[in-house]
Amino acid sequence: MEKIIDIIIINWNSGALTIKAGAPYLGYKSERISCNIIVVDNASTDNSLFLLNNKTDQLILNNKNLGFGKACNQAFKLCKGDYILLLNPDTESSTVVLEELVEFLEKNSDYAVTGPQQTNENLQIIRTCARFPDFITSLFDILGLSKIFPNVFTPAPIMIDWDHKESKDVDHVMGSYMLIKRPILNKIGFMDDDYFVYFEDLDLSKRIHNAGLKTFYNHQCSIIHTRGGTGDKATLKRLYYSMSARRIYWKKHLNLFSYILLTFLSLTIEPFLRLLDIIIKEKRIAIKTIATAYYLYFKTMINNSH
Repeated sequence: MEKIIDIIIINWNSGALTIKAGAPYLGYKSERISCNIIVVDNASTDNSLFLLNNKTDQLILNNKNLGFGKACNQAFKLCKGDYILLLNPDTESSTVVLEELVEFLEKNSDYAVTGPQQTNENLQIIRTCARFPDFITSLFDILGLSKIFPNVFTPAPIMIDWDHKESKDVDHVMGSYMLIKRPILNKIGFMDDDYFVYFEDLDLSKRIHNAGLKTFYNHQCSIIHTRGGTGDKATLKRLYYSMSARRIYWKKHLNLFSYILLTFLSLTIEPFLRLLDIIIKEKRIAIKTIATAYYLYFKTMINNSH
């Protein structure tokens, strides 16, 4: 019986990439699957709307940037298929990958999520799988120990201690290409609106795990993921949003003591360790970039406490 795949792409000033990422699936239909592409545009200011015209099955236009999670939830309301595929605009993939991943989930009822190996444009494997952070691994992350000695101090969330060269069960596969059985989402809900960007897909995997279902990383399937820019402005935004999202995850999934202590350390010790790392390694990231990111992080936390 043919399975319907609702493919969700969140676009923000990346219309050409979004079209390229969705092109293999637009109008795709085989004996096993058919695809429906839903694009949510988060108030793009480039030529995305002009480019996306007639290049997607369904298009949602926002008048402001709602972030990744809220935009996904908008698309979810339009989903009627058997599966949902989260697909990043900065990816290149084929229907062969999707067919294989759907086949795996069809044959394995105890799994709710699967994802492929991801490589950069030079075909180097990107370490995209993650483990659920707990107090200890979060502490290792704050102190930088898991980055310096990943084989001694277990890193989380991203499993940088593992080469990703085999297929196996994992806690989480990155939401840049994440295939999910839709029925489980009807039970537990989709994205948590508290996250603007980052960690919302990890949070979803955590709730799926808590519901008793598993996630599988398939090394035999592969996609290309080019990822974002590397400038100071992009670094500042990534750092600020990732720290904010990490704190939301701690508050939601760890006990109160762990949350308070980790938050305190992230505001006191961590920024100085980051600055020291920049100075010692002579990194090109501006000290001002780090300082601004932590200022915004602290300011947001204070504002949200009122």
